[in-house]
Amino acid sequence: MNKTKTKIGILALCAVALSYMSLSPIIASIAADFPNVDETLPQMVFTLPSFLFISCSPLCGIAMSYINKKAIAVSSLICYLVGGLFPFFFHSSIWLLLTGSAIIGLGTGLLMPLINGFIVQYFDENSRAGLMGLNAIFTALGAMIFIFIGGQLARFGWRYTYLTFLLVLVIIFIVLICLPKGEPQKAQEPSSGKKGSAFEMNRYIFGLFVIGIIYFVIQNSFNTNSSSYAIDVLGAGPSMASLITMVNTVGGIIGGMTFRGVSMKFRNQIETFALFIVSVGFIITFFVQNNLIFILGSILVGYGFAVINAAGSYLLSLNTRPETNPFTVSIYLALINLGAAVSPIVVNACAGVFGEGAPVKYLFSGIVILLVGVYSLVLNLRLGKKKI
Repeated sequence: MNKTKTKIGILALCAVALSYMSLSPIIASIAADFPNVDETLPQMVFTLPSFLFISCSPLCGIAMSYINKKAIAVSSLICYLVGGLFPFFFHSSIWLLLTGSAIIGLGTGLLMPLINGFIVQYFDENSRAGLMGLNAIFTALGAMIFIFIGGQLARFGWRYTYLTFLLVLVIIFIVLICLPKGEPQKAQEPSSGKKGSAFEMNRYIFGLFVIGIIYFVIQNSFNTNSSSYAIDVLGAGPSMASLITMVNTVGGIIGGMTFRGVSMKFRNQIETFALFIVSVGFIITFFVQNNLIFILGSILVGYGFAVINAAGSYLLSLNTRPETNPFTVSIYLALINLGAAVSPIVVNACAGVFGEGAPVKYLFSGIVILLVGVYSLVLNLRLGKKKI
């Protein structure tokens, strides 16, 4: 097997994983065109892929035990393509836009666990940190490309942003050429003769699940409120919101580039480090409200997102058996994306107790993530014994 070729195929999948972030800058424009719907529905156009991830991710974990991974990869990319283009042609109702997001969500649920499955199957522990870092880089870089092209197309109207999903055709071509079949892997039966479980859980893994779920419930509020912050607080337009989303992905690229070095330095505390960085990114946008600080906050949040996104799967890969990793990670990814999907509902409701507007939501989010960072610190001091 040509590992370089396999890496290219895996990184091509990473590039399309967060392509739906190209929809973030047009949320305010969509809301303006549908003034009679609840404010949460336009936000759900962006977050619904995370919600659909919930059911599809565990199914992908099961499917990888019976179907080769390449076939699943192509199926997921077709979902991105169809779901992304559907709202371009059918956009008279907010529910049609949500239908497109739901189809994208099916693809996301299949794709995310699959990437981790390929890495665990074809690369040893010594190679994974570097590849997880590349994963984060190409995920952020791909998102930035989609966001940039989507922002340019949005000049003709927000529905033209959906044409960015034509880029998925290129990814399908690369995957067909570069990825190996990815033969199914089933959980092995233990020596006792009882059927082996595909899911693995202990106190440390449970702690990683808790960190991931709470973090993703909160962190998504940055992107879902960035356009309203730019317009209502800074007096800027959709172009500023697009810039903020782009620099957010730049932060993600930096996070991916430094992931291997950061993971070697902080070891099991890598999530703790990133959580503190993210909390700072949120909190400074409340206390200092100008373009420069908003850009800096976006970079910090994007950096932390990339590190935490890679670290969760990475730490699980080191603390689970190879045959239980795909399904365990798929459940983890499903739950954190459940958190991301309900983010607007939870953050709007909780932050609304303290006041209205994007700055209050950012302050609330920063404080919660700071507390999660403290929990991560304690968890890893007590239970994080796995050597990296």
